[in-house]
Amino acid sequence: MKESDAVGERIRAMFAQGLQVADIDLDTPLLDYGLDSVRSVELVIELEREFGITISDEEASTLHTARDVIASVTAKMAHDQRAGAGARA
Repeated sequence: MKESDAVGERIRAMFAQGLQVADIDLDTPLLDYGLDSVRSVELVIELEREFGITISDEEASTLHTARDVIASVTAKMAHDQRAGAGARA
């Protein structure tokens, strides 16, 4: 399993648990699962802690589906890894 697949599965599990649903479809708007502003902030904080990233409020407002969240998190993780590797070089 690729790292991005593992990240995607973890995010789907986090959102399913947080939104109290059995499963999260990658392309269904998170609002359709009952995501409200309070739960959205809680999930962003959970994502930041889990993956060691930072998500701005502005960026969070653009994440409408699980696919959006997964793409953003994996891109941030890849960027951080590249930046860390560059700092060590």
